[in-house]
Amino acid sequence: MTPGGAAFLAAFIPEGGSFGGAVLGAALSGVLFSLKIALILVPALILYEVLAPLPLFERWGRALGPWLSRLGMSPPCTAPLVAGFFLGIIYGAGIIIPIAEEKKIGPEELHSLGLFLCTCHAIIEDTLLFALAGAAGPGEVAGRMLLLAGLRLLLALTVLGGRQALLRRSGKKPSIALD
Repeated sequence: MTPGGAAFLAAFIPEGGSFGGAVLGAALSGVLFSLKIALILVPALILYEVLAPLPLFERWGRALGPWLSRLGMSPPCTAPLVAGFFLGIIYGAGIIIPIAEEKKIGPEELHSLGLFLCTCHAIIEDTLLFALAGAAGPGEVAGRMLLLAGLRLLLALTVLGGRQALLRRSGKKPSIALD
């Protein structure tokens, strides 16, 4: 907790170190931390909601099409990938469900998308939460973001590459344009 936050909370906690004071302090600290998290998540969610109806994701999907096909996905997977990568798997899943129900992606793509987001999700959100929890300065935050993004992306690509290789070896057709 920041020194300013500690001073703010100290005004509400009675002196003497009672159990009730400790509980009140913990509750207030939790509320303050939750508000800080909301300051990160709410603007990110609003930004996504503003961008979602625009043709931006379609353009990204066309541009990323060759890369997505290597991962067993097609351009309609772009929106859930972006949401999951930046905001987390739960928000990405909220976008995956309607796309799957509308049959814009098939079961194989859905599986690839789920595998990718399980291993590589919330890169931006997690890093900002690390900063909130005590990372020292923008250099450390940027370093953690790059390290986290690189490791998770490498893991996701390894998992999906392994899946595609297993599908080829078993004689099943791997997903879309991998032949």
